[in-house]
Amino acid sequence: MNTLYVFLGGGIGAIMRFGLTHLIHKFPKSVFPIATLASNLIASLLVGMFLVLMMKIKPANAESFQAFWIIGICGGFSTFSTFAKENLELMERGQWLIAVLNILISVAFCILMVYFGRKLLA
Repeated sequence: MNTLYVFLGGGIGAIMRFGLTHLIHKFPKSVFPIATLASNLIASLLVGMFLVLMMKIKPANAESFQAFWIIGICGGFSTFSTFAKENLELMERGQWLIAVLNILISVAFCILMVYFGRKLLA
């Protein structure tokens, strides 16, 4: 059953990421991969919040809760593969500074977002 929850949550998360990317691309184009950063930051915040919710509400089936919300929704909404592809493309175009900034900002701020998500509901 958890496989079905991951499948459903992942689909919903991927649609959410698609919608966010579409929304962000309506604004002036940027060299910096803002859509990927935004989806990863939001997913990281949600992971932190869902971890606290799991501890607080102690769902009868914590595995199913985690499968749907954390692995499915957040996993489908965030995107490490696109993050890697975009950074490689920046490097190939000689935009090393932007690539390094994106890597540092993404890693540091995603970790902070998980932390803030936990603190927000603690």
